[in-house]
Amino acid sequence: MIPVVADADTLFGATTRGLLIHLDYQGLIRLHWSSLILDETSRALLRTGRKPDAESARRHEQLMQAALPQAQIPTRVVQAQFASVASAMRSAKDTHVAACAAAILAGDFYPGTSVVSLVTKNIRDFGIRKLASQGIEVQRPDAFLLKRFQQDPAPVVSAFAALRATLRSAPTSGVLLERLAADGQVMTAAALHDAWQQGPVRL
Repeated sequence: MIPVVADADTLFGATTRGLLIHLDYQGLIRLHWSSLILDETSRALLRTGRKPDAESARRHEQLMQAALPQAQIPTRVVQAQFASVASAMRSAKDTHVAACAAAILAGDFYPGTSVVSLVTKNIRDFGIRKLASQGIEVQRPDAFLLKRFQQDPAPVVSAFAALRATLRSAPTSGVLLERLAADGQVMTAAALHDAWQQGPVRL
């Protein structure tokens, strides 16, 4: 399994967020965030009108925490790693995200693990080479998800199907693929669509 820190811009899209959570359930990845990341996600959902008020955003955070109780890295543990990643950052506002990944490597979360994936759309804010030298692999969510599918398609397909089954709106496979693409995961949605059309894949 792959330790993963998801940035707020990755968790913002509901379909991408749900797929990542279900990939964790499948045992393909271990998804992580911090309260700082969740707070940034909530503020973005409020700012864009995805959530109508602060109470709704707070409940959303609680649901995420309940879905993956082991995902949250304590704030004090994250803050202790700020200095270790500061020189690798191109934007100070995202230091807390890299520090979350560094905290996983510095702690006893995954003994023997030397690499953590940091999944973000804003890769320009991160010094990719410097962070890689520290064991933090920065990737866009679409590239990350596509690679998971190419390397091990079965759990990705299962995660997608399980996500669809949990949604009250009961979207068709095609509609949910469109939503995934609308989140920005265009390559992943296309690869899943092709597998669905060409083989015995059930989404």
